[in-house]
Amino acid sequence: MDHGGEPDFEALARAAHRRWNADGGAPVLLQRRENAVFRVAGPDGGPAVLRIHRRGYHSDAALRSELAWMRMLGQAGLPVPTPIPAGDGGDLVNVEGWRADMLSWLDGEPLGAIGTPLGLAGTPRRAVFERLGALAGRLHDRSNAWNRPDWFKRPAWDLDGLTGENPLWGRPWELATLSTGDAGLLRRAMAAARLDLASFEGDYGLIHADMLPENILVADGVPRLIDFDDCGFGWRLFEVATALFWHRAEPDYGELEAALVRGYRQCKSLPETAVTALPLFMLLRGLSYVGWTHTRGQELTATLVFDVCALADEYLAGR
Repeated sequence: MDHGGEPDFEALARAAHRRWNADGGAPVLLQRRENAVFRVAGPDGGPAVLRIHRRGYHSDAALRSELAWMRMLGQAGLPVPTPIPAGDGGDLVNVEGWRADMLSWLDGEPLGAIGTPLGLAGTPRRAVFERLGALAGRLHDRSNAWNRPDWFKRPAWDLDGLTGENPLWGRPWELATLSTGDAGLLRRAMAAARLDLASFEGDYGLIHADMLPENILVADGVPRLIDFDDCGFGWRLFEVATALFWHRAEPDYGELEAALVRGYRQCKSLPETAVTALPLFMLLRGLSYVGWTHTRGQELTATLVFDVCALADEYLAGR
């Protein structure tokens, strides 16, 4: 199933699909980024999601931990995909050395897309962001109450994961397209952020860590959360920053931020002292995206580096 060094993901998906004893047409590719994601027929004949996981990105224990967390959240009533066991009863299967799983299907349209304006307008968009904040608050609250299995293992978006010499998503200052001046600026900003993060005392625990507009499906004004691939341990304010990061250019951004925070506080505490640290986590989120662009050899948007350098300048000037 290897074509010149690149696997035939459709063939892998067909082989994996058979492990669920499911009938239906050929898998339909939905997305290929960290994982190859397909729409398939589930064992009950309805739509489901089949994922072929990127090799070397997560261990089997980490993948099973992600699935266990999603199952718990689904059982708690949160609108998230939940694992569908394969024919042998397991959540994770091995196909030609690749790991695959199947998740329940969620209907809805993406909240938006990176680099494009939000399509929502007026009061409904504030309502959606308030509900999104409430969803994040519920997710964090339920996770705090969960008795995780002893084998649970996920990455940590902690001090070193965000600001160490080898951050989880790579060194942003090493992006080849950076000028010498911009590379130095990002290094200085990272060093300053590390100092400030080391003294931050905000809430820390399990987070989704990837609340991009594409990962938030909206149906009848209600947001649903997909793609837990980057979930792990981190500051809850990093989650809030991620949910807001790509909307900062919206003309009503201040109202959207206030709505999201208001919704979060309906389900979980978020002190004003924590909210005042949001610029720090916006900077950290931006730096992580530049690092991701560097290590994956991909471009998120043409303005990403410009925006993150502006965030870095503003942050350093305000310290």
